[in-house]
Amino acid sequence: MALLHFGWFLGAGFGVQGWGDPTYGIGYDWKKPQVYQDAARLFEHSGLDLLIIEDGVTVPDTYGGTSEVNLANARFAPKHDPLPLVPYLLSATENLGIVPTLSASFYEPFTAARLLATLQHFADGRLGWNVVTSGSDLAAQNYGLDKQIEHDLRYDRADEWVSVIRKLWRSWQPDAIVEDAERGVFADFTKVAPINHDGRFFKVRGPINTAPLPEEPVMVQAGASGRGRDFAGQNSDVIIALSSTPERNREFRDSIRQVALAAGRNPDHVKVLFAVTPIVTANAEETASVKARRSDLNQAAIDEALQSISYLSGVDFKAFDLDAPLPELTTNSNQGTLDNFVKSAPPGSTLREILQVRANRDGLAVIGTADEIVDHLEALGEASGGDGFLFAGQVHPANVHRTLDPLVPVLRKRGLIRREFGDGGLRGNLLDF
Repeated sequence: MALLHFGWFLGAGFGVQGWGDPTYGIGYDWKKPQVYQDAARLFEHSGLDLLIIEDGVTVPDTYGGTSEVNLANARFAPKHDPLPLVPYLLSATENLGIVPTLSASFYEPFTAARLLATLQHFADGRLGWNVVTSGSDLAAQNYGLDKQIEHDLRYDRADEWVSVIRKLWRSWQPDAIVEDAERGVFADFTKVAPINHDGRFFKVRGPINTAPLPEEPVMVQAGASGRGRDFAGQNSDVIIALSSTPERNREFRDSIRQVALAAGRNPDHVKVLFAVTPIVTANAEETASVKARRSDLNQAAIDEALQSISYLSGVDFKAFDLDAPLPELTTNSNQGTLDNFVKSAPPGSTLREILQVRANRDGLAVIGTADEIVDHLEALGEASGGDGFLFAGQVHPANVHRTLDPLVPVLRKRGLIRREFGDGGLRGNLLDF
């Protein structure tokens, strides 16, 4: 088995880390950068390529029409903006790629281009940008809209958004800054030009007023629907995917590579990383205990699962009878996420049965000893043709250490994780293998 890329997906974003863990709050404050810096250092020392920081801009109240369950469980809120955190993470590391999330629905392209260009100069080529299209009506209502625009139209808009940002980055030629003191010329005006973009969604004159980029940030995306896959394959360098069976993983990766090839891109330059949540146990007895505990569908577990899918899909699952089959559901929000949830169990299954199947399968969780988890990742990577994995979890210190401390030595022993970094920044690291 060849080397795999590994990263960490911080699904809680710049939000509460470790709520519910017995060691919550001991020696750290989730609102300050130190806990994230400590985690980033460990990610880098472990050989991970990148840290992706999720984001959202709402306090969800889809589930039952109230924010009670979400706020009681610190799910999706409170949450701070990840962009101010980026310089702190860059200063704490030398090789790790740092990838904040930006919404193509709510950032104007000039603002996004300028912010990212500034951060990339700090980053020496280690910056990424995770592009989302923000399907939540609640989020849209924070930006002057009554509801979010239609799903596929959001991706049409995002296509143009990415294109405008890249035009702005290229509005300065790489050698535009000459710093010629004798002639009194700092920058050559003939190498800086407006983009004069006048499109379907955006009208932007340009040029950008930041210094030219030596290299553009690495783009990350997580499109799962058909339209989302098209967007990802045409634009992204890294694709976040939810890990499933080897067959479904391979189908997803193959579809992305086909889109990339059709767009004239080298599909080997598009890395598909499957998200998993490793839960490392000491032995078979502890594994069985963890699985039994996770499959116990008490009311708290039901609420936790349903508030999450309610927010992500925009569908209030509290409105459905747990012991009746789900009606046919559609959404203008995260279509791939809703489809994956509904199809977890056979057609006609009740909501409780869907939840039980997901609990028994443990979702993204991979539970076992370090050797057993690495066995699974190695076999899944080989069978699905994947480029690597994202460990999905919070950066609460106990969680980071109990995940990586036992796993990394086994991954190194098997030759699955890098032992050193090159000097090509995040893009170079991703293209190493």
